[in-house]
Amino acid sequence: MKNTLAKFFVVLFIVAMNGMINAQNNPINFEAGGHGATWTWTVFENNTNPPVEIVANPDPSGINTSSTVAKFTALQSGMPWAGFESQHGSDIGTFTLNASNSTVKIMVWKSVISDVGLKFVLPNGEALPEIKVANTLINQWEELTFDFSGRIGHPATIGQDQIVIFPDFTTRTADQVIYIDNITFSASGPVAGEPTVAAPNPTLPATDVISLFSNAYPNVTVDTWSADWDQADVVDIQIQGNDTKKYTNLVFAGIEFTSQPINATAMTHFNMDIWTPDPTAAPAVFRIKLVDFGADGVFGGGDDTEHEITLSASTTPGITTGNWVSLKIPFTLFTGLINRGHLAQLIISGDPNTVYVDNVYFSIGGGGGTPTVPTVAAPTPNVPSSNAISLFSNAYTNVPVDTWSASWDQADVADVQIAGNDTKLYTNLVFAGIEFITQTVNATAMTHFHMDIWTPDATSTGVFRIKLVDFGADGAFGGGDDTEHELTFNASSTPPLVTGQWVRFDIPFTAFTGLVNRGHLAQLIISGDPNTVYVDNVYFHNMPTDIKEITTEIPSDFSLGQNYPNPFNPSTVINFTLPEASEVTLKVYNMLGQEVKTLINQSMSAGKYEVTFDAAGLPSGNYIYTLNTGSSQLVKKMMLMK
Repeated sequence: MKNTLAKFFVVLFIVAMNGMINAQNNPINFEAGGHGATWTWTVFENNTNPPVEIVANPDPSGINTSSTVAKFTALQSGMPWAGFESQHGSDIGTFTLNASNSTVKIMVWKSVISDVGLKFVLPNGEALPEIKVANTLINQWEELTFDFSGRIGHPATIGQDQIVIFPDFTTRTADQVIYIDNITFSASGPVAGEPTVAAPNPTLPATDVISLFSNAYPNVTVDTWSADWDQADVVDIQIQGNDTKKYTNLVFAGIEFTSQPINATAMTHFNMDIWTPDPTAAPAVFRIKLVDFGADGVFGGGDDTEHEITLSASTTPGITTGNWVSLKIPFTLFTGLINRGHLAQLIISGDPNTVYVDNVYFSIGGGGGTPTVPTVAAPTPNVPSSNAISLFSNAYTNVPVDTWSASWDQADVADVQIAGNDTKLYTNLVFAGIEFITQTVNATAMTHFHMDIWTPDATSTGVFRIKLVDFGADGAFGGGDDTEHELTFNASSTPPLVTGQWVRFDIPFTAFTGLVNRGHLAQLIISGDPNTVYVDNVYFHNMPTDIKEITTEIPSDFSLGQNYPNPFNPSTVINFTLPEASEVTLKVYNMLGQEVKTLINQSMSAGKYEVTFDAAGLPSGNYIYTLNTGSSQLVKKMMLMK
């Protein structure tokens, strides 16, 4: 009897614990007697932090007829990521993301178009980055859908107990009032049917491609798209008139070109476009294996090499449901594929059991889609070493850095090489703490902070933030004399955040307005939505540039003068006018489009200016110089003749 009772209480305890893990309070409707109206909402990063208000529905005539809603005032002086969050341990309860609650819908009423961000947090503060969705309507209610299905199974989604909402995730030009209501959780289902649009058309020239299957190129001979030893069915179909392979009942499919093996030694990438209607949330994976039969051209001849890549919803690129995914995989990731002079097999497998396939080819370069890793190193700095204090760059002697990923951050970092150049690779980046506390940096004599980054992630709605922290004369965090400032960059900032290209941040210290002191710099903190970021050339510098303001009279137009003298050796003068205060960059490029010098990268008031460009050390030839204010750009040519 005692054993029976003991077992009963153990079962009861387990059931109770499972109930606690999934005790999610929803929907959040902000109504009396419902969820949300009486929760403890904390506002953050919103300057004076006006509280969340529960108010009458401003527009009950549309899709939302609720009586009461939540009101959030996003201040112009607040951060782009200002928002509000529920209280840990109560309010929304403790729950785990699963197939039944991974689609989240929120009704919003906004007077501007901007992103709404949403994330969930564990009791210890750990969280995956927010998912952002922009509204498409203004001055009326609209329901936004957030798909969290790709995060099911991740440790950071097990036992969440806080919801965080960013109602107006953008840089604001005025205060904005946003109304939020009816936050619901529901199941995610598979996408029915097949692609309605064809796979993206490749753009690489045919001379740089060896194609197995694509309407864009001549295709080499493929013996079979489903070998007799595999477990898959394949048929040829057309999507918008484009030839496509459709795999069903896919466990693993053998694609063989053994009669005419492929020499891909000169190629750099393997490419494939896939589309699946199947759920792609964890633990679903899609695998790609390449097999080289060696010089004897026979499987099992002793010189075979192979490697398999595994992709999931959380990899870059990630597999998704109902979208074409362009896989541009550099051969450097196929580490086990020692040889590729006699490629004979491509094997695909995984949990998406229905997969549409197009544009299968080897290429020089990963063009026609977003590459997953840089193929070229970051640009070599052109600042003299005597004018730089470097944290990380092959171009300089680096000062000591205690850590490139502090114990308190949320990021993983590894040392990699890109085209033989040392580079830092950040993955799973939420925020990374780079600390040089043991030997703080005195950058008082410096004028700029520099960093080069490259990301494969989408940047159209993402942001990348750079924060510098000075610990003050006592050299201790929180000693009372700390100063800091954080800058935010996006696709429309200067410089713009872009995907698949090196972005050079050369930021004047004048932009870090809150960084009052910089005699004891101790921390660099990077954060944002690109979660995979390659970093190089991190340094402070003082680029000697001779900038003269000729007159403070406000010009009537934006102009860039012809340099004089021209031709020149070794220096010349460039003049320009600004009709209004602007963020200004003045850069010099060679005729290959490579940047050779940044003359100006700072905020400037309206006026007429001249800048001296010293080209000592540069070869003779034609050069381009560009003046950019973000909204306008002017370009001229000059000649260096030695």
